[in-house]
Amino acid sequence: MDQYQTLTLMQMALIQNAIFSMGVFFLLWVAFRFAVRVQGAQGTVVAKVLVTGFGLFVIWQGMVIFASRMFALHSATKSLQSIKASGQAMSVQADAFLGTPFAAKVGDLQFQIFGDPLSTIFWLICTLMLLTVIWKPIKPSN
Repeated sequence: MDQYQTLTLMQMALIQNAIFSMGVFFLLWVAFRFAVRVQGAQGTVVAKVLVTGFGLFVIWQGMVIFASRMFALHSATKSLQSIKASGQAMSVQADAFLGTPFAAKVGDLQFQIFGDPLSTIFWLICTLMLLTVIWKPIKPSN
């Protein structure tokens, strides 16, 4: 595979990832809407458990999609590095891509859910926010 095909496949993977990310963010919004509906004494324990399960499922899917994005970037980097190592002349775009932070930290190519610390922190914050909205009791106003 040459560098043009590698960059094209990477762009297709990123476009697909963006479409799935929009779906996950919509479902995350739905999960937060459900969480507000069962907040405090407004919801039963069964409803809270169901909303918690739905929210955690959405968060898991978001983590998988973010990990897929990083895998696409890392696999394109590995492919471009092997093309460069074979002695082929690299285009300006391929050289610029290899100069990004994604290219600097690529080791063994493997799919990692918790591989990107910023994504992990983002989803951890979303999880804490969702669980806090669902399970924290509301203090009655006097």
